[in-house]
Amino acid sequence: MFRIRFQAPENSDLKKTVWSLILAVAVYTAIVLFSDVSRVVEAVSRISLCWIPLFLSLSLVNYTLRFFKWQYFLQRVDVHIPWKESMSVFVAGFSMTVSPGKLGELLKCYLLKERREIPVSRTSPVVVAERVTDLISMIFIAMIGLLLVEHKGAMIAVGAGIVFVLAVMIFILWKSAFSFLTNLLCRIKPVNKHRDSFEQFHTNCTALLDLKSLIISVPLGILSWGAEAMVLCLVAMSLGIEPGLSVGLALLAHSAGTIAGAVSMIPGGLGLTEITIGAILITAMPEVDAAVTTIIMRFATLWFAVLLGVIVLAKRVPPTDKHDKLN
Repeated sequence: MFRIRFQAPENSDLKKTVWSLILAVAVYTAIVLFSDVSRVVEAVSRISLCWIPLFLSLSLVNYTLRFFKWQYFLQRVDVHIPWKESMSVFVAGFSMTVSPGKLGELLKCYLLKERREIPVSRTSPVVVAERVTDLISMIFIAMIGLLLVEHKGAMIAVGAGIVFVLAVMIFILWKSAFSFLTNLLCRIKPVNKHRDSFEQFHTNCTALLDLKSLIISVPLGILSWGAEAMVLCLVAMSLGIEPGLSVGLALLAHSAGTIAGAVSMIPGGLGLTEITIGAILITAMPEVDAAVTTIIMRFATLWFAVLLGVIVLAKRVPPTDKHDKLN
């Protein structure tokens, strides 16, 4: 079977998260400085602490619906584990959210391999399918937003997302294209011995991205990410912005920003996502309020997820019953 060696997540992967946090601090500091520090502090002071649970509750809705999709994908590749354990693995993957294209969430494959001896070649397509269907869902959300609110800049991000998704889908689903790249890679002798595993990876990806799967996973993604986008509306309300932020603009800003960050492959989309969201929000509110709304939203979504992931990852324990492992 296909064997992939991972470094212990405590040593290498968490260090990447720390560096991403440092980058985030630099990005947010720059945003605050460009927006006038005193005005940013004044805007933040208007927010009552009672709003925070409301912000986080919408993020939890997002995570819950995405967990259902994760479970569905695992079943499609014939991986069956107790839901509590599955949830701990799923949430632990959030610790790698601030990685290029979120591909650091392949950590989940490492954890399943470590705990259950499930081959990485069987579970890695699940992570790929999660990312692809998330992006497809974001594109649909952005299109809904564009129907409600016109914004030329957002159309560029959406267009880039469509091109990116089409390229990935063609590569994954078009057997000739996948075989061409596989043949190139297999010219390298150490890689050639894993040719069968590449085929298994392609077969599983194809199954996870078929029409049946998309009909289930994409609507789940629209609901989950749509709920998270509403954090922007709540933040605007907490700041006392009148007449408030429209649902259409919130959907468009969140989805366009996320798409821009995903396509760029910047870890967590840091910088580009914030700039895109802020640029769309300033059409409905002052620049300072747009900056504050963007930063608070990112802490309530992205960094809340990372925090949960790090906590769960730190508490992870190996299975006690070796006979309970899946082969």
